[in-house]
Amino acid sequence: MKNATEFANKFKTFRKKLPKEEIVQNEHGAIGEVIYSHLLWNATSKQADAAFKKMITASVDLNDLRMNHVFEMVKLIGSNYPQAEARTKRLKAVLNSIYGREHNVCIDSLEGAGKRDIREYFETLKGISTFVCNRVIAMSYEVAAIPVDDRTNNALIASGVVHEDSSISDTALWLARQVKADDVCEVHASIHAWVETQPVRAVSKSTTPKTSKKSPSKKKTSSKAVVKKKVTKKAVKKKVAKKKVAKKKSTKKPASKKSAKKTKKKKVAKKKTTKKKTKK
Repeated sequence: MKNATEFANKFKTFRKKLPKEEIVQNEHGAIGEVIYSHLLWNATSKQADAAFKKMITASVDLNDLRMNHVFEMVKLIGSNYPQAEARTKRLKAVLNSIYGREHNVCIDSLEGAGKRDIREYFETLKGISTFVCNRVIAMSYEVAAIPVDDRTNNALIASGVVHEDSSISDTALWLARQVKADDVCEVHASIHAWVETQPVRAVSKSTTPKTSKKSPSKKKTSSKAVVKKKVTKKAVKKKVAKKKVAKKKSTKKPASKKSAKKTKKKKVAKKKTTKKKTKK
C-alpha cells in the first residue's frame, strides 16, 4: 500500500474509536460459517441473521441446502436481498466445490492441517470471494486474515484509513499485518459494525459473476454493417450498369467510307441539276 507508515498510524487511531462487538461462533461449524459469510458479504448483520435462519429452517440438512437451485435460494432469502442472485451463485459454487473434495458437506480433511494449507484450501475453492475466504479461516481456524468486502473497502477509503487506490485484496493483506492473530476476529466484528453506520456506497460491478452472453450492442453494429454492405453492392451494380450503357453508346460503328462517298456523289448530282435549270 502507498504511504504504508502514514496509514498505519491512522489505523491505530481509527481502531481505538471502533465499537466493541461480541464474537459469535456459528453452531454449524465451518460449513455454517461458509454459508453465513456469503450472506454477510456486502450486507448487514441483521440481513444475514434473518436470511441464514430462513435457509437453515427450510432445509433438512446442509447437503439439502447445497442441492437447492439458485432461484430457490434467492426465494428463501428474498429477491430484494442485496446482490441476491450473485451471492447465491457463489454460495452454491463453493458448497459444490467442497462436496467435490470431501464427498460430503463437511471439511474433515483439514483436521490437524497447518494454517498455510487451510488458507490454500479455501482460496482455491471455486466461486469464493476474499471476504468469505478470510472470514471462514479467521473464525473457524484462527488464521490471521481480515474479511474485506466492497462496503468495507469503500468506507475505509472514504474515511482516509487506507489509500484511495487500494483494492479489496490490498486492504485485506495490509490490515492483517496491522492486527495480531489473536485479535483478528475481534477487529473484524468491530469494523463490520462500524461499516453498518456509514453511508451506503455503490458496490463494484466486478463482484457479480461474469456471463458469456454477447451484448446486444454488438449485434446491432453487425446488422448495420450488413446493411451497409448491401447498399454498397447495389451502388456498385448501378455503376457497372451505367458503364455498360456508356460502352454501348460509344461502340456504335462509324459510317463507312463507301456510304460517305455516296452522300458526296448525291450532293454533286444535285448541284448539276440546279445548274441545268438555270441555263434554260
